[in-house]
Amino acid sequence: MKISLIIPSRNNLRYLKWCYDSIRKNQGKHEVEICVADDASTDGTWEWCTHTMTNDSNFKAIRNEGPDRQGLVILNDKLLEEVASHDICMVFHADMYLCPGAIDSIEEQLKDKTIVSLTRIEPPLHPPGPEKIVEDF
Repeated sequence: MKISLIIPSRNNLRYLKWCYDSIRKNQGKHEVEICVADDASTDGTWEWCTHTMTNDSNFKAIRNEGPDRQGLVILNDKLLEEVASHDICMVFHADMYLCPGAIDSIEEQLKDKTIVSLTRIEPPLHPPGPEKIVEDF
């Protein structure tokens, strides 16, 4: 399966690198295009993105020069409309970790005109919901 992962980020380089490594480590047999939007970061995110683009042909990045932030919604739309090249896209966040077999599970559940969501596991920073497991580690 070919899939584009859409990842907006702002000053989250430490986690973005971890996220990137988890995707490449756990993508399995799938062609995964990683699409990052840097939202005027000042932590070296853009420099890391430009370096990564030279070494990974399935990594694409755009940058909001700022100084104002554009935010997740605008950057998700830009990545979907202007950057992603695969028909199947998944919204991902820079502080997420892709677990082994996740894309296989998506492929198994994906049917025409459907939305597939992975279950999130997160600390109790936000309200609970049916789409996630809340656990304080």
